[in-house]
Amino acid sequence: MRGRKPPPKPFGDVVELPASVVRIPPCPDTLLGALARECWDSVAREMVARNLYADDRRDLLEAYCFQRARFLEASREIAMDGVMVATDNQKATRVNPWVRIANGAFDRLLRAGSELGLSPARARELQRRERTSRREQ
Repeated sequence: MRGRKPPPKPFGDVVELPASVVRIPPCPDTLLGALARECWDSVAREMVARNLYADDRRDLLEAYCFQRARFLEASREIAMDGVMVATDNQKATRVNPWVRIANGAFDRLLRAGSELGLSPARARELQRRERTSRREQ
């Protein structure tokens, strides 16, 4: 398919649920880091509340959490070492390798987020649909 992919549609009516009511799906065992697990808890809760979560999106959500954790780790390393680092012989500087890792993780993070329906444009579309459905009632 060429061009932009259509945004994912909610699985039924979009209903905002209080956070205490939302039961999030269990975190997969493959998410080893604390950052990835935190991401799973917050994003899965939001997706369930927006009625966007389904079992077939579990792997994509897992990949999203991996990439977010990788991006945050790379960003911390860049903050500690700087964007430019000294070479082995200390006579020149080069771009920190963590910059490439952070850029790649961020690109994958954006792509997975848009496929999951987590982009701001997707949030506005859902709000627009909700207002339209309220007017029709």
